[in-house]
Amino acid sequence: MHIVISYLVYLVISINLTIWVARTLHKRGAIFLVDAFQGNAELAASVNHLLVVGFYLINIGFVSLALKSDAAVATTRAAIEMLSDKLGWVLLILGAMHFLNLFIFSRIRHRGLSHSHPPVQPDGVLRIAVPPPPFPHTS
Repeated sequence: MHIVISYLVYLVISINLTIWVARTLHKRGAIFLVDAFQGNAELAASVNHLLVVGFYLINIGFVSLALKSDAAVATTRAAIEMLSDKLGWVLLILGAMHFLNLFIFSRIRHRGLSHSHPPVQPDGVLRIAVPPPPFPHTS
């Protein structure tokens, strides 16, 4: 029975952590993407949504694959240790995915900024009048 309870606790915690990180990335990444796409909010929202969908697929897929365990869980201690091990991997994967998303956002922003138009050259040259040096005083 320990193993079933461990699996359920693992799923509840892992899926809730994944949802929390995805929502945080979606909310905070939106402003960053609008800037990266030079104010094109519709494109930024679309890319943000696609990144979140990919984040969910990868992380919930990992959580599902990591559910299986061959460990003999006969005691509460063994159940807690197995749960800790599994949650540790989920947290590491979520952290790696977070930094991967930041890297992707940064690359998108860098590419968007490098494709921006250079400043317009002035029509004429501005000449600043420099006063002549003072005459030396003769005594």
